[in-house]
Amino acid sequence: MFELLEADTLSTFIILLSIAVGLAVGTALVLLVQLQRRSEVINSMPSFSNAVGKWGVVEVPFSGTSRGKVRLTLKGSTMDLLATTDSERELTVGERVFVVAAQGNSVLVVPEDQMQS
Repeated sequence: MFELLEADTLSTFIILLSIAVGLAVGTALVLLVQLQRRSEVINSMPSFSNAVGKWGVVEVPFSGTSRGKVRLTLKGSTMDLLATTDSERELTVGERVFVVAAQGNSVLVVPEDQMQS
């Protein structure tokens, strides 16, 4: 009977030890994941500087003396941005343009035909 009591105590000890080790390892993993996430900067909102070097399409016509709007895709999102140009002619709706700079809350674009020349 004494041997049975020892075996039962030993198996109880092993079960409790297993639970304690599992909780300790699980807690350590959760803490490590939280530490890693704190150091990550998550910013899914595109900024104007992300638009530089992208192609877009004119949505509201404009020229060198006025502002318009261009539509482009940034980080998987379609965005309409205020735009200006140094081009001497008016940029028309549907015309393809290339973003060369970000200026405050707008972008500077050039028409596709100027990019090829």
